[in-house]
Amino acid sequence: MSVELPKIRRIEGRLHKVQATSLNMITNSFVDNCTYRFDIDGQKMRFYTAHWMWNPEPFLAEGDRVELAVLEEPFTRDGEQRIYALRNCEDDCVYVAHFLWKGDSSSYATTRIPPKSEHRYTLWLGVFLLALAGVIFCVDITTKAGSSYWIFLDSLLPGIWLLAAIPLYVMRWRWQAGFPTRRQKIMDAVYDCLGLGSPLAPDKPVLAV
Repeated sequence: MSVELPKIRRIEGRLHKVQATSLNMITNSFVDNCTYRFDIDGQKMRFYTAHWMWNPEPFLAEGDRVELAVLEEPFTRDGEQRIYALRNCEDDCVYVAHFLWKGDSSSYATTRIPPKSEHRYTLWLGVFLLALAGVIFCVDITTKAGSSYWIFLDSLLPGIWLLAAIPLYVMRWRWQAGFPTRRQKIMDAVYDCLGLGSPLAPDKPVLAV
């Protein structure tokens, strides 16, 4: 029996009462996030974005015509509907929310890691672990004590990388093989809602936010 997915609907209109509230989370995860609130034809909308500090925020202005993939049921006490993806028809930029689906929203969440970006995360992890191995080696050379202990720690680092990388690539393989996870199915539905093609091979550039 298939698991029921959240209902996603397409909305078109112009932005009104655009507000953006930023929160810097650099002390926790080196990630900034921003909450966009606006109305479309009297309907209240909320769009969460999060990004690394060197990535741009979505450019949204009062009166812009947009197309949205929206979680159908109201998500907040104020009746705001949460946005999965937004296409700004003024510049044809497409933004898809990945990073800020947490807590009560986890059952509606898309993939936390954007499609086809597994290599980026495994590369970052590899660089971090190599730097850590270098620090361990320097400490070992400096102290000249307990070298077997430091060698043991260094030998653990490739295992840590594999524990993180293998699940990412297995889930990617499942998606390509036609056996997507629940979150991948939701991502497929979001792309289909806005006519973006497949998340693994979109018809136009898509920015993960």
